[in-house]
Amino acid sequence: MPNTEYTPDTHQILSRSQYCSAETRGELDGVCVEHPLFSAYLVLQGAQLLECTLKGVPLLWLSPEADYRRGQSVRGGIPVCWPWFGNADKNAPDVQAFIPGSSLAPAHGLVRQRDWQLTSLEESADTVCMTLSIEQSSAPHWRGNATLQLTITLSTDALTLALTTEAHSACTLTQALHTYFPTENIHHTAIIGLDQVTYTDAMDDWQQVQQQGELTFTQETDRIVHSGGPFSLKRPEGTLTLTSNSKSAIVWNPWIEKSQRLSQFPDVGWQTMFCVESANALYDVIRLNASEQHTLEMRISPEY
Repeated sequence: MPNTEYTPDTHQILSRSQYCSAETRGELDGVCVEHPLFSAYLVLQGAQLLECTLKGVPLLWLSPEADYRRGQSVRGGIPVCWPWFGNADKNAPDVQAFIPGSSLAPAHGLVRQRDWQLTSLEESADTVCMTLSIEQSSAPHWRGNATLQLTITLSTDALTLALTTEAHSACTLTQALHTYFPTENIHHTAIIGLDQVTYTDAMDDWQQVQQQGELTFTQETDRIVHSGGPFSLKRPEGTLTLTSNSKSAIVWNPWIEKSQRLSQFPDVGWQTMFCVESANALYDVIRLNASEQHTLEMRISPEY
C-alpha cells in the first residue's frame, strides 16, 4: 500500500505553498514543484531529488524502470550518500573506524532509505527553496552522531544543493551527491575541466592516473577524480555547468555488461545517462569535532 502519512508539519508547510504539493508515487511520499519557470519532484525517503527541469531543460536522469518502494533507493536523480561513499571497506581507515563491521555495512551509507523531514519552504517569483533534515545517532553500522540537512534551491538559472552535517560528537566521514545526468547519446558526451587532473581508477585496481584532455565514455567508467570542478558536461542536447566546493568527484557509467546486472536499470540505459557526483571521497575526508559543521555544495546550470 502507498505510504501516504505525511507528517503534520509537512502538510502544514505544503498547504501554504503556491507552487509545491504532496504527490505519492508507489510507496513513497514526495513533493511536486510546479513553477512557471521550472519543475521538480523529490521523494522524502532519502531526500532524493528525482526530476528537475529549468526553462524546458531536464537536468537529471531518472530510470524508466524506477521503482518507488520503501527501503530502497530510486535509480536516478540525486541520491544522498552519507556518512560514507561507496563500499564502507574502501574508505580511509579513519572513516572505517566509525563503521563497525565495515565489510557488512550497506553501500553509500545510512540515509538513502530513511525518511527525511521537510522543515522549511520558501518561495518567490523566481525561486523555490526547500530544506529537509534527519537525525543520525549511533547505529549498528556507525559510531557517529549528527544532524544532516539538505537545502535544495531551484531558480530560473540553476539548481543548487547544500548538504550540511552538524556533528554532535567527533566523527570522520565521506559523502556524495550522486547525480545522474541525462544525455541523448553517451558516445557524443564529454566532461571538460579534467585535463591533467589525477584520478583513482576503480576499473584498474585503484591505480592513480592522470587525465589527458577531455573525458569521454568508451567503456565502463568508475573513477574518483581528485578535483571538484568546475566541469562542463558537453552533451548533444546542450552543455551543463557543474560547480562544487568539494575536492573530489566520481565519474560513472556502467556500460553494457554491468547494465544487465543493475536493479531498476534498462539494458540500454547506459546509452542515455552518466554520473558526475560532487563528493568528499576516498582520502578526501571530512573530520568534525562536536558542534562543528561542514557543508558540501553543488550547482548545476544549463549553458543556453
